Amino acid sequence: MFAGKMLAAEVSGSTALFSDALEALVNVASSTLALYALVIGAKPADREHNYGYAKAELLSAVATGAMILLAALLIFHHAIFALWHPEGLAALESGLGLGLALNAGAGGVNAAWGLVLRHIGRKERSPALVADAEHLFSDVLTSLGIVLALLLADWLRMPRLDPVIALGVAAQIAVMGWHTLMRSISGLLDEAPPSGIMEHIHQLVREHAGGSIQAHDMRIRQAGAASFLEFHLVVPGQMTVNEAHAICDRIEAALKAEMHGAVITIHVEPPEKAKREGVLVP
Repeated sequence: MFAGKMLAAEVSGSTALFSDALEALVNVASSTLALYALVIGAKPADREHNYGYAKAELLSAVATGAMILLAALLIFHHAIFALWHPEGLAALESGLGLGLALNAGAGGVNAAWGLVLRHIGRKERSPALVADAEHLFSDVLTSLGIVLALLLADWLRMPRLDPVIALGVAAQIAVMGWHTLMRSISGLLDEAPPSGIMEHIHQLVREHAGGSIQAHDMRIRQAGAASFLEFHLVVPGQMTVNEAHAICDRIEAALKAEMHGAVITIHVEPPEKAKREGVLVP
């Protein structure tokens, strides 16, 4: 795709098509990073990394966001230069038409590949694949906008629209890169999940913790496809260890049925450790 878009920029003389090709170069780099992160992230936990390597995917997504921002900066610089030193576009019947056709074809392939990546990324809860898919979809929208805008520039005989379009591409890429970067950094900082997810977990605990009194201090963090959940479970003081353990097993089975691969830690406590903000068990 990168080679095709570079050829499109070369034959058309378009700054906007060159900006699209530069974004495609980021696709190459980010896909390579994503592949490396997936290989590293799939490694099992060991003595040096007790929680595994799943956060390698988040690091990859952070790097992807940073590269997207760098691409936006380079496109902005190139577009400003083209505004001050304008060059004419090739004719639509020759170089420009061929360049637009090549770019549109590349956009179609990227759209199909982005759908595949997004489906697999969401299914496997992979931040690296989801970030890569979002970048591809952004690239598709960019390519479509560039093709339509360049057709308009040719029809109006306004070649200066070409670098203006490139500036718009740079702005759009910068916004997308910023969102990718911030979302990935939030994952690295173990940001709490949406309230709806926590409410569902609370409900599962209520339904399967019969015999206990309360669950509190519930925390969850996500590292790629891996989930780590921990909380305290208050049980009656006269309850035996075996009875408390059976309740914990029941809760874990229910949670793991919906949180595949989750690592769950439950700390059993006596009644005096109950808190006001805990999850009451009926």
